[in-house]
Amino acid sequence: MSFITPDRSHADLSAVVKKGTPLFMGISPAGCRFSTRRHPDFRRLRPPRIGIYAGKGASHSWLWFVDLFEKPGFWDLVFLDEQIVRKSDLSGLDVLVVSGGDTFAVAEALGAEGSARLLSFVRSGGTYMGSCAGAYLPMNSSKKPLDLFNFVDVKITNLTKILPEVPGDDFKYRTAYGCDYVFHPVREAVKLEAKSGPPFAGVPAFAAPLFGGPGMTHDNPENILAVYSAFTDKTAFFVPRETAENTLIGKAAVIRVPKDDGCFYLFGPHLEHPHYPEANAFVANAVLWETAGSENGHHNSFRPDMAYLTGKPAKEMIRDLKRELSNARIAASSLEFVPVRWMIGKKAYDPVKIRVFLEAMWKRIAPLEKCGCLLIAPDARGRLVDEARQAARLLRGMKNDIDDGMDTLEQATLLFQSLQKLSVFFFELYFASKDRDVFARSAKRTKPTASSAIRIVTGKTTMETGEEIGNLAN
Repeated sequence: MSFITPDRSHADLSAVVKKGTPLFMGISPAGCRFSTRRHPDFRRLRPPRIGIYAGKGASHSWLWFVDLFEKPGFWDLVFLDEQIVRKSDLSGLDVLVVSGGDTFAVAEALGAEGSARLLSFVRSGGTYMGSCAGAYLPMNSSKKPLDLFNFVDVKITNLTKILPEVPGDDFKYRTAYGCDYVFHPVREAVKLEAKSGPPFAGVPAFAAPLFGGPGMTHDNPENILAVYSAFTDKTAFFVPRETAENTLIGKAAVIRVPKDDGCFYLFGPHLEHPHYPEANAFVANAVLWETAGSENGHHNSFRPDMAYLTGKPAKEMIRDLKRELSNARIAASSLEFVPVRWMIGKKAYDPVKIRVFLEAMWKRIAPLEKCGCLLIAPDARGRLVDEARQAARLLRGMKNDIDDGMDTLEQATLLFQSLQKLSVFFFELYFASKDRDVFARSAKRTKPTASSAIRIVTGKTTMETGEEIGNLAN
């Protein structure tokens, strides 16, 4: 039968596909299967292009999707802000991810233009994956500006007019929703029970963390891929256990709703959280399954024209970036034991979230330091280091103001905006380089001279080593 063993890692599969070797995916009651030969109902795999929303309203959790997609080798990642979504043809993407954050802020930022673009993307064959706030976004709603995104007929079970009584702090417990409230009965890990449909076939019960995401109901049971089945010893209760059970247990946690040629995936829990590999594997399988055999084009580009940055200028830029990230990490660590939180829009932020941004970049500095050749947008070189310097400066100022008993909401708002921009600049550089195998190639070839520091790539070109590189703008 020529089947590949089920425990073959996603990274191995991606490596095979990127080499152009035909590889096919099928789903049986036993789970996902992969083969080097075509079988009935199997789909041919191809490298997916994934857009990650990192614009207004997005919190730090889009970085968890970055971690998730890097591990299986899904490196063709595009980072989108609200302006790109509103103004761009999204058909060059296979998957569009909207993570946690402030649903109202995302909806307001995207507006009617973004709504139309998103719906057209899905109807034309794209896959939308929404986690937590991203799951709430496309649900039917009468509240402005959410009423622009009435794409999925799903009801949430954690909506009420009368809030349950809660002991202690309710800072992260509820969000006003017109005259009603969306309340969050629990936080941390909950157990999910997978149903039998693709791509969940053969997946046992697994855990994932819930940080404000919905419990859901849907008229078509075939669209429900997983339900909340139980709580765990890590589950933290905001409401009495009986109320939490009535709100969540047996209710849908993961839903897939077809829409013309595409579909919407709605994740109540954060399946992308890096500490939950079984949940991560489901997301990776869903990406492979939805994009396998797809004819979606990749005919347009979301990345700007990229440039080689080599030799001494590349080393100096990474050195300066590392210095400013180190300064920011030191300043951020001084805030972690300070009892301070900020309500930015309808989303609560605390100092721990600052470190999520900084550590996501810091742990990837080493391969950039070792690489003698990077790919970067020509105007991003100075902006990357400047944004890191701005974040460090804001952090130091905030610590001083907090020590003096001053309010720091305005500075915190500017800081998280700066961290978003910095992270997008960084990951555009990182994945543009990694997806084109610059890291691997630079380790094998002679170090470029400083005199050839920057070369713009618009089509095909030849580096000093004679190695041909394809169109890097696609």
